[in-house]
Amino acid sequence: MNTVTLSSKGQLTIPRPLRDALGLAPGARLQASIDRQGRLVLVPSKYEPEELFRHRPSVSRSLSLEEMDQAIADAVTADADPASVLSCRRSIPT
Repeated sequence: MNTVTLSSKGQLTIPRPLRDALGLAPGARLQASIDRQGRLVLVPSKYEPEELFRHRPSVSRSLSLEEMDQAIADAVTADADPASVLSCRRSIPT
């Protein structure tokens, strides 16, 4: 078992073998919690919010506020006629 040291500033030093095994690099974030037995549990945060969207394809369409309002209004009035919802969706530029 490895020993983790708490500094006077409240910082933990995680031994290298543990950092290497988890793939932790400087600046890595960990989720911290206390389990039912009173143990500190550290779990690496695998995904940062920025990373979730980094490889997202760019958006190739945009609508003006007026076009969005019109699409919403068309969809609301189309509730009575499901066929008109399809025509409403087809009218939105891509």
